This record gives sequence, structure tokens and C-alpha cells, in this order.
Amino acid sequence: MISFTEKNSSANVNEIESVCKELGISEKNWLRTFWSECNGAVLEDQIVIYPIDQIVERNKTYEIDINFSEYILIGDDSGGGLILIPKKGLEKFYFIGSGDPFINDAEVFDSIEKLTAYVMADADSDSDSDSDSDSGNIVSVAEIKPKASDVLKIKKDFNLDYSIALLTKKLEKKEEIISENVKLIKYKSALDLHRQFVRFSSKP
Repeated sequence: MISFTEKNSSANVNEIESVCKELGISEKNWLRTFWSECNGAVLEDQIVIYPIDQIVERNKTYEIDINFSEYILIGDDSGGGLILIPKKGLEKFYFIGSGDPFINDAEVFDSIEKLTAYVMADADSDSDSDSDSDSGNIVSVAEIKPKASDVLKIKKDFNLDYSIALLTKKLEKKEEIISENVKLIKYKSALDLHRQFVRFSSKP
């Protein structure tokens, strides 16, 4: 049985329908059922299943419609592995490296439970796996000036309450704390996406 490290409340039916229509997801799809129970989650402190407000952006970022047009990106392992499922047809879960454009290279599982078990077994054999559970701060890098669209994405992906103006000022200064006392595992994928603007700083 999967352990939920974090589990959001269920998504709105209209929101589910709208996003599924936009992404071309069939009526009988695992993701619809999952969202009706919880709108995003972290499984076993490592597997991230995206909520409705992040999934479209994630699929665009990784160009899923170009490389895997018959599939939808639903989550990741917080370490470079992507989780895809078919938009239509059989309920299968594909685990593939973020830089691999060939779906035939993916490991295929019959359930999210089996995929999670596979990822966790691999993590247990990795001597560096403990570092993912670190707590620390997300701080600004300030190497380049963020655009308004960048600020909006960062605000959403890190669940920040700052105004756009204040967040912009923070991102333009080096080593400004953007979010304090957070788990690396929760935001690792977002940190990878926005590494030009923010980074994770472990507590001393």
C-alpha cells in the first residue's frame, strides 16, 4: 500500500473536465479518478503526482506533445525520472528519464503502486538518496532578470503568497529567501525548472 507524504483535497469536477479536454485525456483514465480523490500528492516522500494547476505547464516544459504525443506526463520521481500514462487505452504507467525521447526505453508498470515500489527500491540502493529529505530554504540566484511570466510561474510552482511586485524584487536580489524551512523533495522538480532564478540552500 502506498504511503501519502502529502495529499491534497479532491479537485473540482469542472476543473478536471476542462484540463482533460485541453490535454486530450479520455473519459476512462486513471488521472481523472485520481484527481477526483486528491488534486496532487507526494507518494512515499518521493513520487510527485501533479495537481491540475501544474500539469499543463509541466507537459509543455518537457515537450510531451512533441516527443510522446499519445501520452500525458502525470508526475516525476523528484530526481529526473518522468511518469507518463497513455491518454487513451490501457492503464499503464511509464517511467522514463527526462532526457530520453524514446517511449520504448521506458520501464512499464500495471499500477502506480508497482512503479512506486520500483522507484523506492532504486532509491534505497542509492547512497545519496537521504539528501532528498533535507529541509532548507529556497533562495534567489539573481543571475538573470526574470520576466513577468517567470515570476508568475515561480509564484504558482512554489505556492508563494507574495505579491508579484515583491516577489520580483526578491528574485532580482541575490540570496534572498523565497521560501523558508521547506522539504527539498517537495520542490525538487520545480527547482529544476526554475534553476536560473532560485536554488535550494540546506540549513547550516
